[in-house]
Amino acid sequence: MKEKKNRFELLFRVVKVHKKTLFLGFFLGISLVLGVSLANQVIGNETPITLAKAGEGSSQAEKEIPTIDISASNQVNETTIIAETLDAQQEAADEQTEDASQNNNSDPAANSVNDLIDEAIPTFNKKHFTVLLVGVDQRPREKSISNTDTLLVADVNTINGQVTLLSIPRDTQVMIPGYGKEKINAAARLGKGLKTTTALVEEITGQPIDGYVLTNFTGFKTIIDTLGGITLTVEKDMYYMTGDKEDGIINLKEGTQRLNGTQALQYARFRQDALADISRTSRQQAVLKAMGKEFLQVKTLPKLPALISQITKCTETDLTAGELWSMANILLRFKNPNITSQTLPGNFLIEDNISYWKVNPKKSQALVKKLIEEGKTSSVFFQ
Repeated sequence: MKEKKNRFELLFRVVKVHKKTLFLGFFLGISLVLGVSLANQVIGNETPITLAKAGEGSSQAEKEIPTIDISASNQVNETTIIAETLDAQQEAADEQTEDASQNNNSDPAANSVNDLIDEAIPTFNKKHFTVLLVGVDQRPREKSISNTDTLLVADVNTINGQVTLLSIPRDTQVMIPGYGKEKINAAARLGKGLKTTTALVEEITGQPIDGYVLTNFTGFKTIIDTLGGITLTVEKDMYYMTGDKEDGIINLKEGTQRLNGTQALQYARFRQDALADISRTSRQQAVLKAMGKEFLQVKTLPKLPALISQITKCTETDLTAGELWSMANILLRFKNPNITSQTLPGNFLIEDNISYWKVNPKKSQALVKKLIEEGKTSSVFFQ
């Protein structure tokens, strides 16, 4: 018992010391797992992710018109089956987590650690803390920034721990000062970096952004590999030629298995279903939860130095140390936060032979407010 208590206390001390870095790692997982679906289009054919060099205009790949084939009845049926399968898998996993939690609650060592965590949490002075998660396929600390592959708004309710994730399709049509109509993924390159991107996201969603976290895909895979992989249940055989220079083939077999970083990213990216990215959201949530469980395992303790090093290399943020510490404490308090995800609603638009995701800011702001305040999701398509 004494040895177990010492292990828990040691784990707590390490987490407490490195709260800032582990908080960045939490958002890294969200950004790359739940945001990678929007690297090209919200729904459509899989194409390789290509970053334009700074100063270049829109690439030919961005101007290609996606072929969209939607059959409502087949989509709904297949998506329902996928959702039910993943929900059943997650329910079983959650039951195991609850059992483990009950065992810990009966353990004086675990309870003492929980008490220490609660005592260490400072008061946060606002109900919502919102971060713009930006995913790029380049080193975060490079001076210039190309097109952003992933944009995702992460809101944390500091009162109840509710986490809300809003994915912004990279093809979302916006007005960039000095350039006119463009896709939002070009805002950072054409405008004043992430300052322009943040302003446009605030305009579309009506939500103030407190700061950003910039990440890259390579780091995501490395972190999962450092963890030793994650355990997931692949609901069906998945095979697809992505065309990417790296990880060009998605090839996963059905069943519960241990996935490495590359395989986990493939699972999160797979969208060869009736509703593509909509049905893929459940898979991305499964990956995120699996990562969270690995982070919280006592066996992860010896891996923390390597994990902290990787997270530091793969992230960049304008958040202050105080903000990071406060948010890290909140995430420590709510050990199993409820996560609600939504893609920014809109409709497909082809204008001047360029495909866009057209949103209505007024409608979007109302829907985002309900999503954040009440946890109510809506259809990805505006009626």
